[in-house]
Amino acid sequence: MRRIYSPVLLANLPEARARAFVVLFTFDAIARSILISVLPLKAYGLLGAAQLVSIAYFAAAFLGLGTNLSVPLLLRTLPRRWVLTIGAGIQVASVALLSLESAWTFVLGLAMQGMAMAMLDVAINLYMLDHIPRRELNTFEPRRLLFTGTTFALGPWLGVYLNGQINSNLAFVVAGMSALSLLTFFWFLRLSDHSAVRTSGAQSPSPLKSIPRFVAQPRLLLSWCLALGRNGWWVMNFIYVPIYVTRAGYGPEAGGALVSLGLVAMLGVRMWGRLGQKIGIRNVLSIGYGCTGVLSLIAAALAMAEQTTACMVALWAAAVAATIIDGAGNVPFLRAVHHYERAEMTSVFMTFRHVGSLVVPGVLALVLWVAPFPAVFATGGLLTLGMALLSRLLPRGL
Repeated sequence: MRRIYSPVLLANLPEARARAFVVLFTFDAIARSILISVLPLKAYGLLGAAQLVSIAYFAAAFLGLGTNLSVPLLLRTLPRRWVLTIGAGIQVASVALLSLESAWTFVLGLAMQGMAMAMLDVAINLYMLDHIPRRELNTFEPRRLLFTGTTFALGPWLGVYLNGQINSNLAFVVAGMSALSLLTFFWFLRLSDHSAVRTSGAQSPSPLKSIPRFVAQPRLLLSWCLALGRNGWWVMNFIYVPIYVTRAGYGPEAGGALVSLGLVAMLGVRMWGRLGQKIGIRNVLSIGYGCTGVLSLIAAALAMAEQTTACMVALWAAAVAATIIDGAGNVPFLRAVHHYERAEMTSVFMTFRHVGSLVVPGVLALVLWVAPFPAVFATGGLLTLGMALLSRLLPRGL
């Protein structure tokens, strides 16, 4: 008798299909969010200077970027399910290294975490593109972001609290268990690979050959730049806000709480998604980027004036404005990519995370070399104001 696999059920039940991918993305978000504020604070404690923290993140991001570009090559030689499995395994190993009290193992753990993120990002997004029809993406993305946003709203504070008040390694244990839960649930679903993706991957002997094709499509390039700007601001926020709060004399839980409070607005991400359906993703992105940029510049000015409390409020407001950007999610890319080149184009597109993790700490390390700490917030503000102008190039009908 022929077995009935889960993909058959998912193909016929849109609600079950959507729930399955929301669960996958949520497990992934837990593994990442619980360490968002823990890692920069631990790096600051191990290395002793904000500039050295920037250099550590900059160095670790190189491996993640290279891995991201190599994923299509892995997909040619390994089934996609094994790429995802290897990524989850590396995630667990990276958490173990990050929990150790050594600067070298910490940097190695960061690098391995970048590798894991690359594999999981590409594999999960490819499965999502296979099983979520294009017409459902505008409603699926806000729903996904609602659940992952809730996780990111609680994770930064919770991770610092668990490590500081209960056990110094508990947050790392939670992150590892979340990665294992993702892997277990994925194998329970037994998702199938789409033939178009497999065929496309076979036609690309080198992942670097996908980059010119990606750059040659203006809508894909624009979606990547906008995603890079969004991710770059969050990288700045996640790394430097906890450090700023600690430098100001507050406890580590205060820094985690400030990051979490800014992300609480993610709970309203579906509202921004509905607003995007009414006024267009183009306008939502312009508003979100513009407000984030202005508030970040205000925070920088307040930090320079040593108005710590007011600066923290401005940073919180800027994070709330940044959630407006997340309401659009990756819709500009998802609506532009052709189905027959999803593997290559998704791999290139997802490099925005690793390029952001590479470029932002690198640039801010140089900024901190010549300017005081508040300049990092000013740099983030200028970046997002530039993205507000760039988002006006999106199609009016998007």
